[in-house]
Amino acid sequence: MELDKICQNCSSFFQDSKDLCTDLGVCLRDDAFEPFLDEIMENADFSNCYEMYLKKRFDGGKEACDQYEEPEIIEIPDGEDINVYLHIENMKHQNVDEIIKYFYDANNKIVNKAISMISRYVRIGNESAYEGLINYYMGLGPAESLDDVYFRIKIIDILSSKESEKNTIDAYVNELARTPSNNTTRQLYTEILKRLSKCPSKMVQEPLLELLGKKKYSYKIKNRILEVARVREINEYLNFKESLPK
Repeated sequence: MELDKICQNCSSFFQDSKDLCTDLGVCLRDDAFEPFLDEIMENADFSNCYEMYLKKRFDGGKEACDQYEEPEIIEIPDGEDINVYLHIENMKHQNVDEIIKYFYDANNKIVNKAISMISRYVRIGNESAYEGLINYYMGLGPAESLDDVYFRIKIIDILSSKESEKNTIDAYVNELARTPSNNTTRQLYTEILKRLSKCPSKMVQEPLLELLGKKKYSYKIKNRILEVARVREINEYLNFKESLPK
């Protein structure tokens, strides 16, 4: 149904919570509100600039200007609780910079807590949370202790909700490249190769074959990587190449 082209039906028209039972509100295209936009949208009120709001507000029933835009209609899935749905949608777009900054804290307990907190946002589809976690994980050095191994498996488990993403695959392969394969890291290797085996073969073949070209592995690990890459012909070629006289 097409809405009447009046200010009240424009996506830029916004009301303070005290005015929801009236037709009064303001246009957020007004530059005067620009410094307060984040607080206005987050809190759904004008508490930080209420006096200006009172001076600027007008009757939303008037004819709209040429910058009129209808608001996007949110469709609530059948059977979905509207409050739960809106909460999830809010989490998808919430700024998580304050959590991400604690990834780089010197206290490992704080880092672990921040990783646990960000997991909810990653799994719910918050792209900033995902990118922040990927960037942090890619910047780590090689795993050297069992604590390192368990910590990285925790991150890998969080990233499992985004395993079809190229950045996730790159992060997994990067772990294989930087961390040596030994008794301490065996569990980490097992987990990563299990995750990569669930990814689309066309996405894992090239990075895994590039990895094998740069790093030497034991016969067992090399064949496991090739198995995950699902490239029998390459396996046969490498075995033939190794059999040639040096």
